[in-house]
Amino acid sequence: MKTRLYGTLAVTVALVAAIGLYVLNPLRASDHQDSPATIARPGADITDPYIFPAPRGGGVVVVMNVHPLIPSGQGLSTFFDPGVVYQMNFDTTSENIGKFPSHTITRDRVIQFTFGSPGKDQKVLVHGLAAAPTTGTETTLVPVTGSGTINQAFTVGSMHVFAGVRQDPFFFDLAQFLKILPDRNAGNPSHLPSCLPQPLGGNNTCPQGFNNPGNDTLRGFNVLSMVVELPRSMLKSSAGSKIAYWVSTHTSTGH
Repeated sequence: MKTRLYGTLAVTVALVAAIGLYVLNPLRASDHQDSPATIARPGADITDPYIFPAPRGGGVVVVMNVHPLIPSGQGLSTFFDPGVVYQMNFDTTSENIGKFPSHTITRDRVIQFTFGSPGKDQKVLVHGLAAAPTTGTETTLVPVTGSGTINQAFTVGSMHVFAGVRQDPFFFDLAQFLKILPDRNAGNPSHLPSCLPQPLGGNNTCPQGFNNPGNDTLRGFNVLSMVVELPRSMLKSSAGSKIAYWVSTHTSTGH
């Protein structure tokens, strides 16, 4: 049987490292429309990964969010890209997780999602949890373990799965961000605050930099979310109780 190699189109800029299986903390990171390639293919654009304890049963919940800035009211008419492999990556064996900066993290297990033709009954295919087929920025599909339908929860073995639209949970004050880093706003110097932190050339007179509570730019926007609740035992290994978790999107062309 011929295997197909999928190159990485987008990878999150941050990963969850040094996460104990019994003391879990959520990832705080976000990455919306980071490059021209992801803007051109929003279905492959990763916004956030999250990992946290399940609210019941002592399990673990892992989340992969993609396709940013879906306007309110358009979520149920937005679908996953059938040409993308969505991959949740885990390192459950490295003894160096959390030992920065000289840590080494290599995925050893994956959960992959692929999708059928877009539509209100778009088919969701779950691959894994399984041993990682490759390392590095490329991947191949592991066997399908279950399937369901977009926007409907379903079960795959011991895993509870959902893939569909959800409100974007990330809080981001874009206007204030552009005041602090004006080069992200075409370098407009008129938005440069006098209290810019010293490492960025300012006088550090207001080290907080951000408004409290600020304005949530992403309020009202949706994302496409893949959510898996699974037993902790599925992520345990003989190397210990720490894992790393990150996500990636892959296509056959890398575009």
